[in-house]
Amino acid sequence: MIPRGRLFWKYVIVFVALVSGALLASGLLEIYFSYQENKAALAGLQREKAAGAAARIEGFIKEIERQIGWTTQPQLAAPSAALEPRRVDYLRLLRQVPAITELSHLDASGREQLRVSRLAMDVIGSQADFSAEPKFREAKAGKIYYGP
Repeated sequence: MIPRGRLFWKYVIVFVALVSGALLASGLLEIYFSYQENKAALAGLQREKAAGAAARIEGFIKEIERQIGWTTQPQLAAPSAALEPRRVDYLRLLRQVPAITELSHLDASGREQLRVSRLAMDVIGSQADFSAEPKFREAKAGKIYYGP
């Protein structure tokens, strides 16, 4: 005679293994999808914060451009006589806009005529040649250069 208890325990073990495997697979799938959702939500949040930061930076730059705008008006006096009023305008701009640390005025050939700085001595008529540098090429193209 075969004991009946052994067959029962075999079925119990198989049933527990199947249920445990199904629960484990379900849990792993839930963890995976939850991870993917969290990753997508985090990426969306980072995109939103980056867009907000970019908008604030753009506003900051636009305000600096607006402030610089009144100093870029052409001077009606002779070039040598126009440097002093331009220097005064640049000094006033440095006082009004703390983000600006240095301003340079280059003539049409790319030679520096005036430099006003918070950190260094002011220079008038240095004639330093900037015609090959980005700050001259971009200024000639009508852009304001913000580099060092």
